[in-house]
Amino acid sequence: MSNYYTGVLALTVFDMIIMCLIAGSNHTMTHSMKNKFMQSFIVVMVGAVFEWGAAYLQVSSSVVWLHTLVKAVELCIAPAIPLVLYPAICNNKGLRSAMSWIVLINGVLIVLSSFLGFIFYVDAQNVYHHGPFYFLYMVAYGVEGILLLIGAILTIRSYQSSNAKLMIVEIIFVFFGIALQMIDKTIRVDYIAISITLSFFYVEYQDIIQSSDSLTKMLNRHSYDNKIGSLDYDCIFINIDLDNFKQCNDQYGHLYGDKCLSMVASVIIDTCSKYGLCYRIGGDEFCVIMPDRYLAESILSKLHEAMGEKRKLEPNLPMISTGYATYEYKKVSIIDAIEEADAMMYKFKNLRKQLLAQGKNPPYIDIQKMVKNS
Repeated sequence: MSNYYTGVLALTVFDMIIMCLIAGSNHTMTHSMKNKFMQSFIVVMVGAVFEWGAAYLQVSSSVVWLHTLVKAVELCIAPAIPLVLYPAICNNKGLRSAMSWIVLINGVLIVLSSFLGFIFYVDAQNVYHHGPFYFLYMVAYGVEGILLLIGAILTIRSYQSSNAKLMIVEIIFVFFGIALQMIDKTIRVDYIAISITLSFFYVEYQDIIQSSDSLTKMLNRHSYDNKIGSLDYDCIFINIDLDNFKQCNDQYGHLYGDKCLSMVASVIIDTCSKYGLCYRIGGDEFCVIMPDRYLAESILSKLHEAMGEKRKLEPNLPMISTGYATYEYKKVSIIDAIEEADAMMYKFKNLRKQLLAQGKNPPYIDIQKMVKNS
Protein backbone atom coordinates (compact mmCIF):
# COMPACT_ATOMS: atom_id res chain seq x y z
CA MET A 1 0.00 0.00 0.00
CA SER A 2 1.58 3.29 -1.14
CA ASN A 3 1.88 6.48 0.86
CA TYR A 4 0.29 8.23 -2.11
CA TYR A 5 -2.90 6.17 -1.73
CA THR A 6 -2.96 6.84 2.01
CA GLY A 7 -2.57 10.55 1.31
CA VAL A 8 -5.43 10.55 -1.22
CA LEU A 9 -7.82 8.92 1.25
CA ALA A 10 -6.63 11.21 4.04
CA LEU A 11 -7.52 14.19 1.83
CA THR A 12 -10.90 12.58 1.13
CA VAL A 13 -11.65 12.28 4.84
CA PHE A 14 -10.38 15.82 5.48
CA ASP A 15 -12.58 17.16 2.66
CA MET A 16 -15.66 15.50 4.16
CA ILE A 17 -14.83 16.84 7.64
CA ILE A 18 -14.60 20.35 6.20
CA MET A 19 -17.93 19.88 4.36
CA CYS A 20 -19.55 18.72 7.63
CA LEU A 21 -18.32 21.90 9.33
CA ILE A 22 -19.55 24.07 6.45
CA ALA A 23 -22.99 22.40 6.43
CA GLY A 24 -23.25 22.59 10.22
CA SER A 25 -22.61 26.35 10.23
CA ASN A 26 -24.98 27.08 7.31
CA HIS A 27 -27.77 29.48 8.34
CA THR A 28 -29.84 29.19 5.13
CA MET A 29 -30.51 25.44 5.39
CA THR A 30 -33.03 23.74 7.64
CA HIS A 31 -31.75 21.55 10.45
CA SER A 32 -33.11 18.48 8.66
CA MET A 33 -31.31 19.35 5.42
CA LYS A 34 -28.05 19.98 7.26
CA ASN A 35 -28.31 16.52 8.82
CA LYS A 36 -28.98 14.86 5.47
CA PHE A 37 -25.89 16.36 3.87
CA MET A 38 -23.75 15.69 6.93
CA GLN A 39 -24.87 12.06 6.99
CA SER A 40 -23.77 11.61 3.39
CA PHE A 41 -20.39 13.20 4.14
CA ILE A 42 -19.92 10.89 7.14
CA VAL A 43 -20.81 7.79 5.10
CA VAL A 44 -18.17 8.71 2.52
CA MET A 45 -15.62 9.11 5.32
CA VAL A 46 -16.52 5.70 6.75
CA GLY A 47 -16.37 4.07 3.32
CA ALA A 48 -12.96 5.60 2.61
CA VAL A 49 -11.61 4.43 5.96
CA PHE A 50 -12.83 0.87 5.36
CA GLU A 51 -11.34 0.82 1.86
CA TRP A 52 -8.02 1.96 3.32
CA GLY A 53 -8.39 -0.63 6.09
CA ALA A 54 -8.88 -3.44 3.56
CA ALA A 55 -5.83 -2.33 1.59
CA TYR A 56 -3.79 -2.08 4.80
CA LEU A 57 -4.81 -5.55 5.98
CA GLN A 58 -3.81 -7.08 2.65
CA VAL A 59 -0.16 -6.06 3.13
CA SER A 60 0.12 -5.84 6.90
CA SER A 61 -1.85 -8.83 8.20
CA SER A 62 -2.47 -12.50 7.53
CA VAL A 63 -5.92 -12.60 9.13
CA VAL A 64 -8.11 -13.55 6.16
CA TRP A 65 -11.45 -13.32 7.96
CA LEU A 66 -10.77 -9.77 9.17
CA HIS A 67 -9.70 -8.64 5.70
CA THR A 68 -12.86 -10.24 4.27
CA LEU A 69 -15.08 -8.52 6.86
CA VAL A 70 -13.59 -5.06 6.30
CA LYS A 71 -13.83 -5.41 2.50
CA ALA A 72 -17.42 -6.63 2.74
CA VAL A 73 -18.41 -3.60 4.82
CA GLU A 74 -16.74 -1.26 2.32
CA LEU A 75 -18.53 -2.96 -0.63
CA CYS A 76 -21.86 -2.55 1.21
CA ILE A 77 -21.23 1.11 2.01
CA ALA A 78 -20.15 2.37 -1.42
CA PRO A 79 -23.48 1.81 -3.28
CA ALA A 80 -25.35 3.16 -0.23
CA ILE A 81 -23.73 6.59 -0.57
CA PRO A 82 -26.21 7.78 -3.29
CA LEU A 83 -29.10 6.51 -1.14
CA VAL A 84 -27.91 8.44 1.92
CA LEU A 85 -27.44 11.59 -0.17
CA TYR A 86 -30.77 11.19 -2.00
CA PRO A 87 -33.09 12.73 0.67
CA ALA A 88 -31.02 15.91 0.52
CA ILE A 89 -31.46 16.07 -3.26
CA CYS A 90 -34.99 14.84 -3.98
CA ASN A 91 -38.18 13.67 -2.22
CA ASN A 92 -39.46 11.27 -4.90
CA LYS A 93 -40.53 8.22 -2.85
CA GLY A 94 -40.58 5.86 -5.83
CA LEU A 95 -36.93 6.46 -6.70
CA ARG A 96 -35.91 6.26 -3.06
CA SER A 97 -37.70 2.93 -2.66
CA ALA A 98 -35.93 1.53 -5.73
CA MET A 99 -32.56 2.70 -4.42
CA SER A 100 -33.26 1.13 -1.01
CA TRP A 101 -34.03 -2.23 -2.59
CA ILE A 102 -30.85 -2.12 -4.66
CA VAL A 103 -28.74 -1.36 -1.58
CA LEU A 104 -30.46 -4.16 0.37
CA ILE A 105 -29.99 -6.73 -2.40
CA ASN A 106 -26.36 -5.67 -2.88
CA GLY A 107 -25.76 -6.04 0.87
CA VAL A 108 -27.23 -9.57 0.89
CA LEU A 109 -25.12 -10.58 -2.11
CA ILE A 110 -21.95 -9.14 -0.54
CA VAL A 111 -22.60 -11.04 2.71
CA LEU A 112 -23.15 -14.27 0.78
CA SER A 113 -20.04 -13.62 -1.30
CA SER A 114 -18.00 -13.34 1.89
CA PHE A 115 -18.51 -17.10 2.18
CA LEU A 116 -19.03 -18.17 -1.45
CA GLY A 117 -16.70 -15.78 -3.29
CA PHE A 118 -18.86 -15.09 -6.36
CA ILE A 119 -18.55 -11.27 -6.15
CA PHE A 120 -15.29 -10.97 -4.22
CA TYR A 121 -13.04 -13.16 -2.14
CA VAL A 122 -9.83 -13.05 -0.14
CA ASP A 123 -7.59 -16.04 -0.84
CA ALA A 124 -5.50 -18.03 1.62
CA GLN A 125 -2.58 -15.63 1.07
CA ASN A 126 -4.85 -12.74 2.20
CA VAL A 127 -5.04 -11.23 -1.31
CA TYR A 128 -8.30 -9.60 -2.43
CA HIS A 129 -9.81 -10.69 -5.78
CA HIS A 130 -12.87 -9.90 -7.87
CA GLY A 131 -15.22 -12.87 -8.29
CA PRO A 132 -16.89 -13.93 -11.56
CA PHE A 133 -20.02 -11.96 -10.68
CA TYR A 134 -18.28 -8.78 -9.53
CA PHE A 135 -20.18 -6.96 -12.26
CA LEU A 136 -23.34 -7.26 -10.10
CA TYR A 137 -21.73 -4.96 -7.56
CA MET A 138 -20.76 -2.49 -10.31
CA VAL A 139 -24.30 -2.61 -11.72
CA ALA A 140 -25.71 -1.79 -8.26
CA TYR A 141 -23.22 1.06 -7.90
CA GLY A 142 -23.99 2.41 -11.37
CA VAL A 143 -27.77 2.18 -11.09
CA GLU A 144 -27.68 3.95 -7.72
CA GLY A 145 -25.70 6.78 -9.29
CA ILE A 146 -28.11 7.02 -12.24
CA LEU A 147 -31.17 7.08 -9.96
CA LEU A 148 -29.54 9.82 -7.87
CA LEU A 149 -28.93 11.76 -11.09
CA ILE A 150 -32.58 11.37 -12.12
CA GLY A 151 -33.71 12.63 -8.72
CA ALA A 152 -31.33 15.58 -8.92
CA ILE A 153 -32.60 16.51 -12.40
CA LEU A 154 -36.22 16.34 -11.19
CA THR A 155 -35.34 18.70 -8.35
CA ILE A 156 -33.41 21.04 -10.61
CA ARG A 157 -36.34 21.28 -13.01
CA SER A 158 -38.81 21.92 -10.20
CA TYR A 159 -36.66 24.87 -9.11
CA GLN A 160 -36.17 26.07 -12.73
CA SER A 161 -32.41 25.64 -12.41
CA SER A 162 -30.35 25.14 -15.56
CA ASN A 163 -27.72 22.87 -13.99
CA ALA A 164 -29.03 19.52 -15.27
CA LYS A 165 -26.18 19.16 -17.78
CA LEU A 166 -23.68 19.99 -15.07
CA MET A 167 -25.13 17.23 -12.88
CA ILE A 168 -24.65 14.75 -15.71
CA VAL A 169 -21.02 15.81 -16.08
CA GLU A 170 -20.49 15.32 -12.34
CA ILE A 171 -21.93 11.80 -12.40
CA ILE A 172 -19.68 11.01 -15.38
CA PHE A 173 -16.77 12.34 -13.30
CA VAL A 174 -17.56 9.84 -10.52
CA PHE A 175 -17.93 6.95 -12.95
CA PHE A 176 -14.63 7.94 -14.56
CA GLY A 177 -12.92 7.76 -11.17
CA ILE A 178 -14.43 4.32 -10.54
CA ALA A 179 -13.49 3.15 -14.07
CA LEU A 180 -9.86 4.17 -13.54
CA GLN A 181 -9.74 1.98 -10.47
CA MET A 182 -11.36 -0.89 -12.37
CA ILE A 183 -8.76 -0.64 -15.15
CA ASP A 184 -5.82 -0.39 -12.79
CA LYS A 185 -6.25 -1.38 -9.14
CA THR A 186 -3.25 0.75 -8.19
CA ILE A 187 -5.17 3.90 -9.18
CA ARG A 188 -7.41 4.26 -6.13
CA VAL A 189 -9.32 7.49 -6.74
CA ASP A 190 -12.96 6.43 -6.37
CA TYR A 191 -13.53 7.99 -2.95
CA ILE A 192 -11.77 11.25 -3.76
CA ALA A 193 -13.98 11.48 -6.88
CA ILE A 194 -17.07 10.84 -4.75
CA SER A 195 -16.06 13.43 -2.14
CA ILE A 196 -15.40 16.08 -4.80
CA THR A 197 -18.77 15.39 -6.43
CA LEU A 198 -20.58 15.61 -3.08
CA SER A 199 -18.95 19.00 -2.56
CA PHE A 200 -20.21 20.05 -6.01
CA PHE A 201 -23.73 18.86 -5.14
CA TYR A 202 -23.69 20.88 -1.94
CA VAL A 203 -22.58 24.04 -3.76
CA GLU A 204 -25.30 23.59 -6.41
CA TYR A 205 -27.95 23.01 -3.76
CA GLN A 206 -26.89 26.21 -2.05
CA ASP A 207 -27.12 28.04 -5.38
CA ILE A 208 -30.69 26.75 -5.81
CA ILE A 209 -31.65 27.82 -2.28
CA GLN A 210 -30.13 31.28 -2.73
CA SER A 211 -31.94 31.86 -6.03
CA SER A 212 -35.36 30.47 -5.03
CA ASP A 213 -38.32 31.79 -3.07
CA SER A 214 -38.80 29.50 -0.07
CA LEU A 215 -42.61 29.65 -0.10
CA THR A 216 -43.43 29.23 -3.80
CA LYS A 217 -40.24 27.50 -5.07
CA MET A 218 -40.15 30.12 -7.83
CA LEU A 219 -37.05 32.10 -8.67
CA ASN A 220 -36.79 35.01 -6.22
CA ARG A 221 -36.47 38.78 -6.58
CA HIS A 222 -32.68 38.65 -6.42
CA SER A 223 -32.65 36.25 -9.39
CA TYR A 224 -35.13 38.49 -11.21
CA ASP A 225 -32.98 41.60 -10.70
CA ASN A 226 -29.91 39.72 -11.95
CA LYS A 227 -31.85 38.49 -14.99
CA ILE A 228 -33.16 41.85 -16.12
CA GLY A 229 -29.73 43.35 -15.51
CA SER A 230 -28.16 40.97 -18.02
CA LEU A 231 -30.87 40.48 -20.67
CA ASP A 232 -29.30 40.56 -24.12
CA TYR A 233 -32.09 39.16 -26.30
CA ASP A 234 -35.66 39.98 -27.29
CA CYS A 235 -38.19 38.66 -24.80
CA ILE A 236 -41.67 39.07 -23.35
CA PHE A 237 -42.45 40.18 -19.80
CA ILE A 238 -45.66 38.74 -18.35
CA ASN A 239 -46.67 40.39 -15.08
CA ILE A 240 -49.16 38.61 -12.82
CA ASP A 241 -50.91 39.93 -9.72
CA LEU A 242 -53.50 38.45 -7.34
CA ASP A 243 -56.80 40.32 -7.06
CA ASN A 244 -57.98 41.37 -3.58
CA PHE A 245 -55.15 39.50 -1.88
CA LYS A 246 -55.15 41.84 1.13
CA GLN A 247 -58.82 41.08 1.77
CA CYS A 248 -58.03 37.36 1.48
CA ASN A 249 -55.34 37.69 4.14
CA ASP A 250 -57.59 39.79 6.38
CA GLN A 251 -60.54 37.40 6.07
CA TYR A 252 -58.84 34.00 6.20
CA GLY A 253 -55.49 34.74 7.83
CA HIS A 254 -51.91 34.92 6.62
CA LEU A 255 -51.39 31.15 6.69
CA TYR A 256 -54.20 30.74 4.19
CA GLY A 257 -52.72 33.64 2.23
CA ASP A 258 -49.43 31.75 2.02
CA LYS A 259 -51.33 28.68 0.85
CA CYS A 260 -52.95 30.77 -1.89
CA LEU A 261 -49.58 32.10 -3.03
CA SER A 262 -48.22 28.55 -3.22
CA MET A 263 -51.21 27.30 -5.19
CA VAL A 264 -51.10 30.20 -7.65
CA ALA A 265 -47.35 29.78 -8.06
CA SER A 266 -47.77 26.07 -8.80
CA VAL A 267 -50.33 26.88 -11.53
CA ILE A 268 -48.01 29.48 -13.04
CA ILE A 269 -45.06 27.08 -13.01
CA ASP A 270 -47.10 24.21 -14.45
CA THR A 271 -48.45 26.42 -17.24
CA CYS A 272 -45.57 28.75 -18.04
CA SER A 273 -42.24 27.21 -17.00
CA LYS A 274 -41.95 25.29 -20.29
CA TYR A 275 -41.90 28.63 -22.09
CA GLY A 276 -39.79 30.79 -19.78
CA LEU A 277 -38.58 31.56 -16.26
CA CYS A 278 -41.10 32.18 -13.47
CA TYR A 279 -40.34 34.64 -10.67
CA ARG A 280 -41.98 35.84 -7.49
CA ILE A 281 -41.01 39.51 -7.48
CA GLY A 282 -43.09 40.77 -4.55
CA GLY A 283 -45.72 39.76 -2.03
CA ASP A 284 -48.43 38.67 -4.49
CA GLU A 285 -46.64 39.73 -7.67
CA PHE A 286 -45.18 37.31 -10.19
CA CYS A 287 -43.40 37.61 -13.51
CA VAL A 288 -42.64 35.28 -16.39
CA ILE A 289 -39.81 36.15 -18.78
CA MET A 290 -39.88 34.19 -22.01
CA PRO A 291 -38.42 34.46 -25.53
CA ASP A 292 -40.57 36.49 -27.90
CA ARG A 293 -41.12 33.53 -30.24
CA TYR A 294 -44.02 32.47 -28.02
CA LEU A 295 -47.53 33.96 -28.19
CA ALA A 296 -48.19 35.62 -24.86
CA GLU A 297 -51.99 35.76 -25.20
CA SER A 298 -52.22 32.04 -26.00
CA ILE A 299 -50.16 31.16 -22.93
CA LEU A 300 -52.08 33.59 -20.72
CA SER A 301 -55.36 32.12 -21.93
CA LYS A 302 -54.13 28.69 -20.76
CA LEU A 303 -53.01 30.21 -17.46
CA HIS A 304 -56.41 31.79 -16.76
CA GLU A 305 -58.16 28.53 -17.69
CA ALA A 306 -55.88 26.59 -15.32
CA MET A 307 -56.61 29.11 -12.56
CA GLY A 308 -60.33 28.64 -13.19
CA GLU A 309 -59.95 24.88 -12.75
CA LYS A 310 -57.95 25.41 -9.56
CA ARG A 311 -60.66 27.70 -8.15
CA LYS A 312 -63.22 24.93 -8.65
CA LEU A 313 -61.23 22.98 -6.08
CA GLU A 314 -60.44 26.03 -3.90
CA PRO A 315 -63.31 28.56 -4.30
CA ASN A 316 -61.66 31.16 -2.03
CA LEU A 317 -58.54 31.30 -4.21
CA PRO A 318 -58.14 34.86 -5.55
CA MET A 319 -58.34 35.55 -9.28
CA ILE A 320 -55.28 36.81 -11.14
CA SER A 321 -54.76 39.81 -13.38
CA THR A 322 -52.15 39.71 -16.13
CA GLY A 323 -50.39 41.99 -18.57
CA TYR A 324 -47.50 41.63 -20.97
CA ALA A 325 -45.07 43.64 -23.06
CA THR A 326 -42.30 42.89 -25.54
CA TYR A 327 -38.74 43.92 -24.76
CA GLU A 328 -36.64 44.56 -27.87
CA TYR A 329 -32.97 44.37 -27.04
CA LYS A 330 -31.14 47.68 -27.67
CA LYS A 331 -34.37 49.25 -28.95
CA VAL A 332 -36.60 49.48 -25.89
CA SER A 333 -35.74 50.18 -22.26
CA ILE A 334 -36.34 47.24 -19.93
CA ILE A 335 -37.99 49.62 -17.46
CA ASP A 336 -40.37 50.82 -20.18
CA ALA A 337 -41.27 47.24 -21.09
CA ILE A 338 -41.94 46.32 -17.45
CA GLU A 339 -44.06 49.45 -16.94
CA GLU A 340 -46.01 48.67 -20.12
CA ALA A 341 -46.75 45.15 -18.84
CA ASP A 342 -47.82 46.62 -15.49
CA ALA A 343 -50.09 49.16 -17.19
CA MET A 344 -51.84 46.41 -19.18
CA MET A 345 -52.20 44.31 -16.05
CA TYR A 346 -53.89 47.11 -14.10
CA LYS A 347 -56.18 47.89 -17.05
CA PHE A 348 -57.16 44.23 -17.06
CA LYS A 349 -57.71 44.25 -13.28
CA ASN A 350 -59.89 47.39 -13.28
CA LEU A 351 -61.91 46.31 -16.31
CA ARG A 352 -62.72 42.92 -14.85
CA LYS A 353 -63.75 44.54 -11.55
CA GLN A 354 -66.24 46.64 -13.50
CA LEU A 355 -67.53 43.59 -15.38
CA LEU A 356 -67.88 41.55 -12.19
CA ALA A 357 -69.80 44.42 -10.59
CA GLN A 358 -72.19 44.17 -13.55
CA GLY A 359 -72.57 40.42 -12.97
CA LYS A 360 -70.40 39.52 -15.99
CA ASN A 361 -67.39 37.22 -15.97
CA PRO A 362 -66.18 36.76 -19.56
CA PRO A 363 -63.12 34.59 -20.42
CA TYR A 364 -59.63 36.03 -20.52
CA ILE A 365 -59.46 36.47 -24.27
CA ASP A 366 -62.62 38.64 -24.33
CA ILE A 367 -61.39 40.88 -21.51
CA GLN A 368 -58.01 41.18 -23.20
CA LYS A 369 -59.67 42.38 -26.42
CA MET A 370 -61.50 45.07 -24.41
CA VAL A 371 -58.19 46.10 -22.77
CA LYS A 372 -56.55 46.51 -26.17
CA ASN A 373 -59.47 48.54 -27.53
CA SER A 374 -59.71 50.81 -24.46
